Amino acid sequence: MSTSKKTEPEDDRTQVEGQGETGPVGGQNAPARIGPYRLQRLLGSGGMGEVYLAEQTEPVERQVAIKLIRAELSRSAGRTLFEVECALLARMHHPYIAQVLDAGQTEQGRPWFAMEWVRGEPILDYCDDQALGADDRLSLFLRVCQGVQHAHQRGIIHRDLKPANILVSEVDGRALPKLIDFGVATTLLGELESGVIRTERAGTRAYMSPEQLAGDPASLDTRTDVYALGILLFELLTGLRPLADSSGDVLSSFCEVLETRTAWPAASPETGFSPEAVAAARQLPEELRWIIARAISPNRERRYASAAALADEISRHLDNRPVEAVPPTLRYRWRKFFSRNRLPVAAATAILVALLAGLTLATWGLTQAQQERDRARVQAERAEQTARFVQNLFRSVDPVWAEGFDTALLRRVLSQGAERAAIELEQQPQVLADIQYTIGAAYRAVGEHEVARQQIASAVDLSETAGPRRVYLGALVELAQIELLLGRPEQALEQIDRALGPIRSEFSPSDSLALAALTVKASAFQAQQRYADAEALLLEAVEFSQGLDDGTAMAERMSALRILAQVYSDDFRFDSAIERYRQVLEEISIWEDPRAEAAEISTLNDLAVVYLRQQEYAQAEPLLRRALAMGEDLFGPDHPMVLPSVSNLAGSLRQQGRPAEALPFYQRARDSAHEIYGTEHGQSLVTDYNLANCLLDLGRTGEALALHRSALAQAERLEPDNRFRLGMFRLGLGRSAGDAGLLEEAQRALSQAVVDLEATAGVDFHRTIEARERLSEIETQLASD
Repeated sequence: MSTSKKTEPEDDRTQVEGQGETGPVGGQNAPARIGPYRLQRLLGSGGMGEVYLAEQTEPVERQVAIKLIRAELSRSAGRTLFEVECALLARMHHPYIAQVLDAGQTEQGRPWFAMEWVRGEPILDYCDDQALGADDRLSLFLRVCQGVQHAHQRGIIHRDLKPANILVSEVDGRALPKLIDFGVATTLLGELESGVIRTERAGTRAYMSPEQLAGDPASLDTRTDVYALGILLFELLTGLRPLADSSGDVLSSFCEVLETRTAWPAASPETGFSPEAVAAARQLPEELRWIIARAISPNRERRYASAAALADEISRHLDNRPVEAVPPTLRYRWRKFFSRNRLPVAAATAILVALLAGLTLATWGLTQAQQERDRARVQAERAEQTARFVQNLFRSVDPVWAEGFDTALLRRVLSQGAERAAIELEQQPQVLADIQYTIGAAYRAVGEHEVARQQIASAVDLSETAGPRRVYLGALVELAQIELLLGRPEQALEQIDRALGPIRSEFSPSDSLALAALTVKASAFQAQQRYADAEALLLEAVEFSQGLDDGTAMAERMSALRILAQVYSDDFRFDSAIERYRQVLEEISIWEDPRAEAAEISTLNDLAVVYLRQQEYAQAEPLLRRALAMGEDLFGPDHPMVLPSVSNLAGSLRQQGRPAEALPFYQRARDSAHEIYGTEHGQSLVTDYNLANCLLDLGRTGEALALHRSALAQAERLEPDNRFRLGMFRLGLGRSAGDAGLLEEAQRALSQAVVDLEATAGVDFHRTIEARERLSEIETQLASD
């Protein structure tokens, strides 16, 4: 045994509530020796007695812990409890349970037993002192579960599992937990129970299960300890104890918090749990929240049946395998699959070679089949199926995934496929148009926008007269999308207007192609800041897609809803934006599709941006931490999908007055953007500007000034029409130049920043106001000089 070096709260002490005498706590004329043991010092005391550090002198020399029952309890229920503890401990032999070594009674008739002395500290203290990460804490927790499972296999329920009763030491550099204090344990077998034990309630309130709190020992089983382990798991991962106790509706409400995906209830004194506990729950990975919710469920039938079952779930989480606690949706299974198999090189090579072979077979087969239709109908059907299969595989290349991986092999396959199709299908324009449409979409997915535009434009020309119509109109929509990606909204509108009229007349309004056309045209209006026009089209798409269950149509609906929310945010209609983003999150939570996880990450980040724009930085932080954790889990830490969460989280922390915490995130965002996009991309310039702001807050004015100047100069050269961004960059330069004492440079930058921001964001935008105020300060200083 050991004692914590930190002061424990009152409710972390074992309490035995029942019939029995009470008396003073402390040494009660304890003898200097007990058998072969010489008492050295008092380690601790409780309701039943004292625990002493003692030295054994024979037959071996070692230090042990002696538990000595209080004299006034030696003929009462306390003695019975003591004897029970001694008997229970003697049953167990496990490396994670403190072992009983000896037992007897003193000359005065006071029972005692000697047990292994653990040179350790309570598990929470150990984890904090060693600064253990989440995975290391979970690994340590697994060992605790193994010790608890051993006790359960011996028919023993601990009933008082808590941090103070799990001591951790290091043996050969490995953390070794030890379960101690089985003084209130009970047995599943019943032969050790007494009337006293059956009529009392024992344990520590904050870790008591509902049935334990109700005071009916006959109803206790292994799931009582599983509940305490669930509370301990939350505390290990967050540093917070979630609940004061498990009574009433409090536990049910908190489990709902753990299992929710979208609407997080606000904590209040009435809920029985704190805002800090809710915020901590939000930051936990989804799987761990569901595991904890199942472990502490008020319905013990829903809890894990054993500590081993709980440990198995934790192992599944650590191994990146699906856990049973999370509902087994198709989306969840896909997410775990993608997370475990991020484009292994061997598999990717095999698949892409197969694609090339399939494309060759398809083009050859279709050519031969159409030349000899009557004689080779079977071959034509097989070739068509092969072609369609290959096209579907190419079309399934998701730009969200492709952007984060080496796609050189896929590019080579696309290049060879395009060349061969142009030669071998020259006399088959309908087939060639379809193939080029497919290849162009795949090129767009891997970021080759100009090459994609060439393929799609050729598909448009070929299919305009030869058909088929869906290929022609779909290629026009795809071409408009590519023009947008190339930063040409006027050309995008020209192409989409060619498609939208025929699509409206030839297809149902709820057809995925019709929905895509509306969304692309709205995106073009958004790029031109024609927000009312964009809103009208997006509302139309949302209305027509209501209630659809087709996967492609659902993807278009999610896209329309997200762009609608972005339009509201860009137009500074923040309440409407938040409402739409919440709708997206709600619908994503029931969308059974592998694309749902990536959409949720983007939506969480976009919703956080709305809060950042309203200066509600603390509200943005948990959303961004959740998006970042999900993104790292799904894509890995260096994927482009993770970059916005990193950058925005840095901004949230800095604007809350925590620049030192923000700096590593700003630096990570800048390094990632430069690596992914290059130094002259708009995203990279934004990370330069943001890092400069943080450096300025930290008093590193010279570094900040250099970065602000560089970012603005490149933005003026590369994005001369992006007045909002230029206004923000000029505001940053005005700040750093002013702090550096370069008042004239600051005045020039801030004067233009006011003009730019008023023209784009309005006179009441908080950055516009800041620019005017700083300009006024600088002009006052210049006048005084």
